[in-house]
Amino acid sequence: MKILLSSVGRRGYLVKYFKQAVGKDGQIWGADSNRYTAAFQYCDKAVLLPDVSEPNYADEVISLCKNNKIDMVIPLIDPELNVLAANRAKFDGEGILAVVSPPKTIEITFDKVLTYNFAKQAGIPTPRTVIAIEEMIRLISSGELTWPVVVKPRKGSASANITYCSNESQLKFAYESCPEPMIQEFLPGDEYGYDLFCDRNNRPVSVLCRRKLAMRAGETDKAVSTDNKQLIALGVKIAENFQIFGPADVDVRVGNNGAKLLEINPRFGGGYPCSHLCGANFPAKLIAIWRNQILTPDIGSYPAGVYMLKQDEIISPAGDYLESIPNRRADKAG
Repeated sequence: MKILLSSVGRRGYLVKYFKQAVGKDGQIWGADSNRYTAAFQYCDKAVLLPDVSEPNYADEVISLCKNNKIDMVIPLIDPELNVLAANRAKFDGEGILAVVSPPKTIEITFDKVLTYNFAKQAGIPTPRTVIAIEEMIRLISSGELTWPVVVKPRKGSASANITYCSNESQLKFAYESCPEPMIQEFLPGDEYGYDLFCDRNNRPVSVLCRRKLAMRAGETDKAVSTDNKQLIALGVKIAENFQIFGPADVDVRVGNNGAKLLEINPRFGGGYPCSHLCGANFPAKLIAIWRNQILTPDIGSYPAGVYMLKQDEIISPAGDYLESIPNRRADKAG
């Protein structure tokens, strides 16, 4: 079989995991909009695609898959999810498995205010969230919440434009400087991440949890796995309610009042290697789904105390290799 990892970027480790899962008779293709993509060096084939913001992006991905008999496409960045989810019927019509959750799931999880509202209705603990400054000031004045509070974009990613505010003047400045701002109560405590996996019927198959030891550019850089039963149970509840297909990366913060949901990214997350080291093997699960095999849930079966520490790797590809990468970008520029 052939699998396409789109927007593959720096995720050489994912390419390696998929190559191990598909075996000698399969191929892992990588696509990106930048010729100088590090993970291309590990792919069996590499190709340039238009930027995901281009109106023809989904059609280009489908055309690439049709022309090269690619069986599965796995988007790896947030902006792709909505585009591919909206075109999932086209992929299905061509016999291509697009590993993307339903459009409603993508809509809810891409907007942290919608995530908050949905989680609250589902009985999933989540920090108090408001849109208007006046509402947050009222909550603090009444004693329902206290400083600090957090200003962040409703649709942000990579921890960009997040500001912790300790007074009203800081809050107003951060709010005015933030694109599509929302305000959230600050939760002291440790941050944990989940890797969830659900089958075609959105049934939870795997729930793994890790404590984050360090972050870099919004991505988990160091982590250790946990088998805490309460955290695993919360992960199951999140997976059951949010209608996920394939992998999802979830962030929670654990304080004196237990764990509360921060956000959900229905795709492979930066902390996934920790779960893979625990034996989760989501690539093998996706291949099993493509083969119409029924997956047996393995929730609660993974070990605690498995550490993941990332490091940088230096790559020096040959110039003729870089120039040989096929170009499907809309502007046809290198």
